[in-house]
Amino acid sequence: MDNIQYSHKSMIDDFGRVFFYNNRVFREISKEKEKFCLELLSSAMFKELIQKELIPQTLISEEFPETKKLILEHTKVVESLQHEWTFEMFKDAALMVLEINDVCNKYGYELKDAHTLNVLFNNNKPIFVDLGSIDLIRSKNNWIAYEEFLNSFFIPLRFWSKNELFIVRKLLESNFHRMFTIPSQNIEESGLYKLLGVDNSYAFSFRKNKLFSTERNISLITFFVKASNKFLRIVFKKKNKLFRYDLKINRITEIFPKNTINSNIVSLSKSTFDSQWKGYHSKFYNEIESVNYSYRFKRLLEIINDLKDIDTIIDLAGNEGYFSFLLSKEMTLKNVILVDYDENAINEAYLNSKKLNIKNVTPLLLNFMFTPDLLGTSKRLRSDLAVSLAVTHHLILTGKFSLAAIFDRLIMFSNKYVIVEFMPLGLWSIETKIKQNLPDWYSIDWFRDEFVNRFNLLIEEQLEENRIVFVGKIK
Repeated sequence: MDNIQYSHKSMIDDFGRVFFYNNRVFREISKEKEKFCLELLSSAMFKELIQKELIPQTLISEEFPETKKLILEHTKVVESLQHEWTFEMFKDAALMVLEINDVCNKYGYELKDAHTLNVLFNNNKPIFVDLGSIDLIRSKNNWIAYEEFLNSFFIPLRFWSKNELFIVRKLLESNFHRMFTIPSQNIEESGLYKLLGVDNSYAFSFRKNKLFSTERNISLITFFVKASNKFLRIVFKKKNKLFRYDLKINRITEIFPKNTINSNIVSLSKSTFDSQWKGYHSKFYNEIESVNYSYRFKRLLEIINDLKDIDTIIDLAGNEGYFSFLLSKEMTLKNVILVDYDENAINEAYLNSKKLNIKNVTPLLLNFMFTPDLLGTSKRLRSDLAVSLAVTHHLILTGKFSLAAIFDRLIMFSNKYVIVEFMPLGLWSIETKIKQNLPDWYSIDWFRDEFVNRFNLLIEEQLEENRIVFVGKIK
């Protein structure tokens, strides 16, 4: 098995390891799990999951007969990470995980893992990609991965709905949202519940095999709480469930009970906050179903159609996705990746892609100039063509980025071609037509010189008064 690359995330799964070969996704099943895997593939549960598009299409591969191993092939989808999702994407992903677990439960199985790394987006639909996380159910009363689900999905969503965006971003920086730097600390010890307002004053943790861990001690806890300050709240854990003493109703209640978690998530709504590019493309969406595109968009589509070997496109700083949706509508492509750093814009793009039933556009929240793990991210998302429309003037004149750095980023996200626009009038807009005093060096000659240093110039063409398109092939 030469020229294969094992996934860096596939390290501790006893079911098997994921690897990539010729731009395809495979899973090598462990010898001890082959029988279980074959039973899964032939089960009614597996057929239902496939039919509902909750897991990727999966077949037994005959690509590597020399190994004499059971190897599966999965349909490849764009690889994204949880910090690249918007609120609505995250919410849909959480509900999808609960739906899969419900289907599994119906047939005597459950998800043993419920973290975000097992979820990707097949265009605008979340999909669970780890077949090895499906296992025989261990207890009818407790879901083994429930606390992990709360930790990975529910807690970030709760903070998000409360507009605690800094906390959300800090949580999403960690793959598993755990406190790995503090050994053995679990979710209720981490302080997250206190931040959420579950416990507004003080909390004690009581675990199994320790103080107040059995049914007969509940009366003692009740007595202790009543005898204490009336503002005291007690949070404790018993039999994999979390409880608190609720002073309003004077009894112990369960926190986030499993049977209500779905409705809890459905009821959460995105907090309202303004951003610079919120609603920027909203005025164009009525044109999606018509053919009366502007000359600029018609010409850009013609240029891209004339390029050779274009199967994938990444639309960098594509805002709410209007141009990405045009690409999807007018061209036959494997996928279009739409990225922007404005969460309002990408969240709206995601909702519109569902509303308009856009099949091959994957919206992601990403600042392509300031990107976590730039090498890894660009490798994951690199496409045949990188498009950057009406962006460079903002990056150069407002963001103070060097043009060379911008072009270097475009190269990192492209396998072959780039399309980028130059705005000779700078931040001037057709609506205001207010002229701007531009630096002497900001000129078409300066832009062209930097461009030809890195690309073979294929097209330079003025599309509008303040838009000149450059098309190039990476040298």
